[in-house]
Amino acid sequence: MPMLGSVEVKSWRGRFIHAAIITVLVIGGLSMVHPFVVMLSGSVRSELDEADVELMPSFWGNDELLYRKFLETKYNQDVTTLNRAHGKRYFSFKSPVVQDRESRGDGLSGVEALQKYLVPSELPYHWQVLGGIYGINTVPENLREMRTRLADHFDRDLDAASRDFGSPVSSWQAVSLGVPDWTNQRYDHVRNELFRVYRAMLREAPPANVRLVSLTGHFLESIVYPKYGQTRVNAYNDKHAIDIGDYSEFYLPARVPGIDQPQLRAEWIEYVTEELNPSFVVVDGVTKDAYGNFVSALAEAGHDTDGDKGAEQTLQLPDGRTWLSGRARESYEAFLATQSIEKFRLVGPEYEFGQAELPIAMAALEYDYVMNHTKALRWQYTWRNYINVVDELVFQGRALINTVIFCTMAIVLAMLVNPLAAYAMSRYKLGSTYKILLFLMATMAFPPMVTLIPQFILLRKLGLLNTHIGLVLPLIANGYMIFLLKGFFDSLPTELYEAARIDGASEMHMFFHITMALSKPILAVLALGTFTGAYTMFLYPLLVAPDPDMWLISVWLFQYQQRVSSSGVYASVVLASIPTLVIFLFAQRTIMRGIVVPTEK
Repeated sequence: MPMLGSVEVKSWRGRFIHAAIITVLVIGGLSMVHPFVVMLSGSVRSELDEADVELMPSFWGNDELLYRKFLETKYNQDVTTLNRAHGKRYFSFKSPVVQDRESRGDGLSGVEALQKYLVPSELPYHWQVLGGIYGINTVPENLREMRTRLADHFDRDLDAASRDFGSPVSSWQAVSLGVPDWTNQRYDHVRNELFRVYRAMLREAPPANVRLVSLTGHFLESIVYPKYGQTRVNAYNDKHAIDIGDYSEFYLPARVPGIDQPQLRAEWIEYVTEELNPSFVVVDGVTKDAYGNFVSALAEAGHDTDGDKGAEQTLQLPDGRTWLSGRARESYEAFLATQSIEKFRLVGPEYEFGQAELPIAMAALEYDYVMNHTKALRWQYTWRNYINVVDELVFQGRALINTVIFCTMAIVLAMLVNPLAAYAMSRYKLGSTYKILLFLMATMAFPPMVTLIPQFILLRKLGLLNTHIGLVLPLIANGYMIFLLKGFFDSLPTELYEAARIDGASEMHMFFHITMALSKPILAVLALGTFTGAYTMFLYPLLVAPDPDMWLISVWLFQYQQRVSSSGVYASVVLASIPTLVIFLFAQRTIMRGIVVPTEK
């Protein structure tokens, strides 16, 4: 019976009530949809803007925020590295602003000059760092590409990768080169396939995705900031002969300062001798023969002077464009200890390009790149979290395959065992039918957690841990589903079975062609319930199948969410919910047909 009559609906009072009902329903619907939309919006963010709650991500329409997201990715979410490159003192990636171009003496803008410097010349690899190769909680594109290339090279054989790396590799997700700290005196790298892939990607990268090494930034971080702080320059100016207005005005001299700047001279010597990698130091006024004689003398004294490239490479006087490793570095450090500090000269991109111009040009180059690729970058940052989830779930592990096998087995066995049990009790009037039903229904009184320990002990004794059979056993029979099926089977006309018996049909023929054929709505409910139970099951598969090769999506999802940002969590939850939605859409038409058609008849 309708709430409003046909006449009352046409009155002002009826229209008001009708409009009020619709308004309440719309508000209720929006209140249900709003959290889901917020989760969708959050799934495309990163650490920079994950705290925002706008329904539309700001970087979709804000070029400034897009520029900052690019910097966050390029500088590996490390604002200290950004400060080195830009010569600034930012405290987060929300601070950078667009830098204006400054013209060089040759008439080229800073951006054009920097592109000219980066593209044609073969810079030493230790003068530059590929951006986006490390992520704290979000895997950037270059790191994902690096892992993909390595997996393809080793045919996804982790043992082969472990032998090449010289250390065990548990998964491709654990593979990471880290950010090379070339200026650090103690840093070195291993010449393996991982570094070869990194070098290849570095050569292929556009100039805006490459960070140039800054000795000035490293000097400030290792020597100046610990002594004088990094917020004000007053303490620094009190100790030095030349005042600076801001640390962005400071540039590390290529040669040791004179005695007229005693404090800076002492700090320069301390930095070069104790902090800086000798690969960035050259000695002027020394002949190649003199250095070769020194190395030969070391060899005669019993020192192993062979470097990574052999004795011939070790005897060459370093020119700052060759990375020194192993014994070659030790030989050169010993040589530097015998030379006057006045002969030392620092080399690097800032000394070749121009100390004052490099930070401004690099910032402008990055901004120009972002403005010329806004559509591609927005698309890239929008789908990044989803691509990372799909890459790990589909291509890097067995969670998806295990879940498909597990859910398929659970549905097939449940659709066979439960109907057979219900059919037996419905067709044959057993004296203990109601006692059996009471027993089956009593199983619902106990939470599943109560049975976890007995099930685990039983499966362990049967040797079924970390197997699909062990996972599917608890879902095969369900007391509540047997109870529902029996009630539905009881409603089927007995005349159908009598006619089929007269025609010579067997019991199994009647079961499949009469009972099951007429029970599609209730079977759809059974299939949907079984799939939902299997797909969302977490604690049981974590207990009986802890092996990573046997993880289901629910277990993998828990492990994945421990090492990603909230945006990555949102993306994984959204993708994980899709199978449930698809199965429901397939089953709901059959379920609704079973509800509506009998009513219409």
